[in-house]
Amino acid sequence: STYWVVFELLWRDYFKFFAKKYGDRIFYLSGTVGKRYNGGNERKWGMDPKQIQAWKDGMTGYPLVDANMRELKATGFMSNRGRQNVCSFLTIDMNMDWRYGGDYFEELLLDYDVHSNWGNWCSGAGMTGGRLN
Repeated sequence: STYWVVFELLWRDYFKFFAKKYGDRIFYLSGTVGKRYNGGNERKWGMDPKQIQAWKDGMTGYPLVDANMRELKATGFMSNRGRQNVCSFLTIDMNMDWRYGGDYFEELLLDYDVHSNWGNWCSGAGMTGGRLN
């Protein structure tokens, strides 16, 4: 079916317009919400290099996360659901600065797109004002 192709193209275009609207705020620690939403940039993000490296290496001890991260490292690919899962894990469960994830994906993804990558990471970390994954 072509449904999913169209669906993914719409999401890609959504994030292009999202980036156009918010500009470089999609790269800020506080995302596009700044201080106006739930304390925005007052959230205290972790920056533990050992934990971030364990996440990158697929050595967190959580099989779903680890398998996805190992696949990314080995192939340069990860499913969309996998991307959502590892984003949620890094930002919500580990409470690490979400930009580490966006940067790592930028480095490894073969299908990298600046708008989709950073828009999804900003959103997945709750820095757009929407619901969390």
